[in-house]
Amino acid sequence: MLQSAPFTIGEFRVEPLECAIYLPDGEKHSLQPKFIEVLCYLASHYPRVVPRQELIEHVWQGNGYVGEKALTNAIWHLRQALKQQDGSESIQTIRKSGYQLLVQPEFEAEPAVVPAAADMAGKPRMPVWGWSGLGIILLIVGLFWWWPQEQIAAIQPDIITKQPGMELFPAPSPDGLFTAFKWRRSDGSMDLYLQDARQTNLPARQLTFDEANEGRPVWDMTGKFLFFRRKNDDLETCQVIRLEVESLQEKVVGKCPLGGDLHYLDISPDNSVLAYWGLEGVADTPAVYIKNLNDESQSAPTCLNECNMRDRDLAFSPDGSQLAISRRISRFAENIYLRNLATGEERQLTEGESDIVGISWHPDGKHLVYGVQRADARSGFLLNIHSGESTPMNIEGFSYPSFAKQVPWLYFQTRSEFYQIAYLPVAEELPSSPFPLLQSDYNHKYPDYSAATDRIAYLSNESGHYEIWVADAEGNQRQQLTHLKRSVLYPRWSHDGRRIAFLAANANGKGDSLMIVDVDSKRLIRVPSPYQTHQRPTWTADDQALVASVYDEEQRQLYLFPLDNRPVSQLTEDGGVFGIMLADDTLIYSRSEPGLYSMAAGSKQPKLLIAPDHFGTRYTWTLADSGDIYFADPGARHTDIKRFDAENATVAAIMRLPLSAVVAYSSLSLDSKRQRLLFNNTIKAQSDIKRIKDLPLN
Repeated sequence: MLQSAPFTIGEFRVEPLECAIYLPDGEKHSLQPKFIEVLCYLASHYPRVVPRQELIEHVWQGNGYVGEKALTNAIWHLRQALKQQDGSESIQTIRKSGYQLLVQPEFEAEPAVVPAAADMAGKPRMPVWGWSGLGIILLIVGLFWWWPQEQIAAIQPDIITKQPGMELFPAPSPDGLFTAFKWRRSDGSMDLYLQDARQTNLPARQLTFDEANEGRPVWDMTGKFLFFRRKNDDLETCQVIRLEVESLQEKVVGKCPLGGDLHYLDISPDNSVLAYWGLEGVADTPAVYIKNLNDESQSAPTCLNECNMRDRDLAFSPDGSQLAISRRISRFAENIYLRNLATGEERQLTEGESDIVGISWHPDGKHLVYGVQRADARSGFLLNIHSGESTPMNIEGFSYPSFAKQVPWLYFQTRSEFYQIAYLPVAEELPSSPFPLLQSDYNHKYPDYSAATDRIAYLSNESGHYEIWVADAEGNQRQQLTHLKRSVLYPRWSHDGRRIAFLAANANGKGDSLMIVDVDSKRLIRVPSPYQTHQRPTWTADDQALVASVYDEEQRQLYLFPLDNRPVSQLTEDGGVFGIMLADDTLIYSRSEPGLYSMAAGSKQPKLLIAPDHFGTRYTWTLADSGDIYFADPGARHTDIKRFDAENATVAAIMRLPLSAVVAYSSLSLDSKRQRLLFNNTIKAQSDIKRIKDLPLN
């Protein structure tokens, strides 16, 4: 993990978040993030000699294929950047041992911050200097004690796990003494583990041993069985599994949909009914199923197509009479509903949320705890289901809460995600690691380069919402372009550089719209469409129409959306999800399954352009003017950046990167002037499990 506190090494100042070293004369020397991470690790372990393999394990997640040469390259660049005026070195090599920092680092304290309310998630942290800053803090403290309290007082939770990688979806045993969880390790592998919460210094016990993707687990009331879903992309199966924890014996008890990774489930207090997110029987879309485990009777969905919403997360009340369900109307609108299982009656509990990240009942049956995600900032709330009062929990990164069923102990994960825009040179003979282009305390996503203006468009959550910003090709001269005060997605320049197409949530929360913003005037235009939801727009070569996918009755298809009053027309019939139309109206497009295709104008017969065993992405690809195609091909433990040579119809790998280096579903954009690829990169992705034993109730 890249530390954020600045520090000095002799006459040099190191700013980790900027990936930069400042020279004595104030000149800024930018370095690759991995180089800075090596330096931070050496500094934090001063004066110890750090073995090479330890650095490779920490910085490159043990990937010796990349790490061996990359570490040597990093040390060379750091030595050049940190060479003292008298010519002395700051880092020495200890033969057959490792590397040692020779100059003691001086660390600065993290800047003071004003406590942020839950609705300020994603706002900047403000440093406080001098007596005036102290006065402001004293004033805030005084107001805090005088003003009526609307937040739960700050609680210091117990730390249950703190492993490298991401510990996800905690599931406490009924007595609260153990928690099962999914551990996504730094190398990309994932399995279920069991942690003794009384002895957190002991290693967790591994429960599953396979290459599949296990989902969130849940205990039955006896503490004997765990239920979870297992998705295997290679076998094209998704199953709900019952695991006997002591013997590790497994039994398949249901099916689940292959699409997506968010497969929720819960079990009733009497252990008779399993509710899970599934796809079988009479439902045509994923829904919450109720399955009797005693007689294996056919499961039945709680919400059929007529509800016009997609069930997601769920939780049984402690007495088993009610089910809390989060339902999504669109990607921009999701709220929690309470369903009476005897009568089928429902009522809505929350309003105005876009992404619910976990629901759990307090054992008293009167309160729910839930997590929300707003522009990639996570926070938690305590909800009184009778009064409707919702109280912020004041815990940064809070998500996926889970109460032990016999004691009021709350387990949850704290997840921090920071995204930057990075670039990868593609014309160099020797491959290099990605370089940061836009990196700060905010998240930046979905870059798109305009050759006509030599600028980039991207999303930033600086305003508390994801809005469209533009900057020059080096990430400077930044300007916010939209002020919708609700999140938008997928900016895409027109070829002439005058407009940007994007998706925006409708004000009523029901669906989204294809939108265009004029860059000079900032005027917004809604593109005519008969559909409620869309996906990633691109422009036709003449900038007179957009290409985007929507769901038809059975699957996603690509459509043409003219900007005038001409009717919308369907382009694909085989499940197109993302496409780029050439000047001769040939369509290059990807589908839900691997492979890239082309289809000539007027034809309905697609041609396979890149075989599925080379092309495994839906959205992370881009087309060069030459016809070459650059794309990210994800594997189980790494992502390959590849180029399709249009002239020779061959595929060649450019660079192999760790999985975390390229954010899943990132856009990919070619800066043709500088011959570099722009994409989303993860600065820090860490998730740890914590516990609160005494949660104050409202």
